[in-house]
Amino acid sequence: MQDVTNSESPNFVEPSDRVAVFDNDGTLWPEKPCFFEEALIVHQQESLEADDNGCLKDKITEDIALKNIEVNSGIETEKYKTNARNFLDTELHPRFGVPYIQLTYQPMVQLLDYLRGYDFQIYISSGGEIDFIRSFAEDAYKVPPPNVIGTSFLSKFEITEEGEPVLIRLRVPVLPINNYDGKAIGIERYISKKPIMAVGNYDGDVAMLQYTDDGKGRDLMMLVHHDDSKREYDYNEGAEYALAEAEQNGWTVISIKNDFKKVFSLGAKR
Repeated sequence: MQDVTNSESPNFVEPSDRVAVFDNDGTLWPEKPCFFEEALIVHQQESLEADDNGCLKDKITEDIALKNIEVNSGIETEKYKTNARNFLDTELHPRFGVPYIQLTYQPMVQLLDYLRGYDFQIYISSGGEIDFIRSFAEDAYKVPPPNVIGTSFLSKFEITEEGEPVLIRLRVPVLPINNYDGKAIGIERYISKKPIMAVGNYDGDVAMLQYTDDGKGRDLMMLVHHDDSKREYDYNEGAEYALAEAEQNGWTVISIKNDFKKVFSLGAKR
């Protein structure tokens, strides 16, 4: 940090180019027993086959945002965001027994604040649906809506019978889906600057980390490793490739067990 912010350093980076990109699920808050967006979908549509934790059965990661728009297409964007936020504020996580919105990782929130102290521009790049993340990111992480990149869908403009202009969600994805290679493409599309810092936790974040790790100047690539069964979860599935790439390329691995003095913030509010 001292190197890239010291104007006398050969690796000095102008504030406008200090871009840090973070994944959301599993990086800024938990992704178990399933993605919080997934829990919302099950909550909204009881006909969906779910397990005892309120998670979809027989699904893969890339299906979640697509299932979201299937369930929530045809409604106003602002209404959807309100519904999503109300769910996060009121429904309880099946293991921790508190509203989902309170389960942000305290050390990661502190890291975001630390970076802002050095004039970093903070972005979220998630495979999750963009409006879902925008419903809470500013309150939970101080990341404003324009700084959220996620899986997106087309919308249409309408005037309601009451004369109100609204946007209606359509069941048409903007390609590529913002996951795996799509994360690197999304960063270029929406930020148009290569990050000097990227933080993720699973295989879908590898392209984002590789894109950041270009060997030019000082870069920082980090992975959150879930290895604390007592305070959070302990698992490697879905992160095997990411952990192997971290070892091969010298990326920093953050151990929740060893590096998080406290796991959860338990205080994100409207």
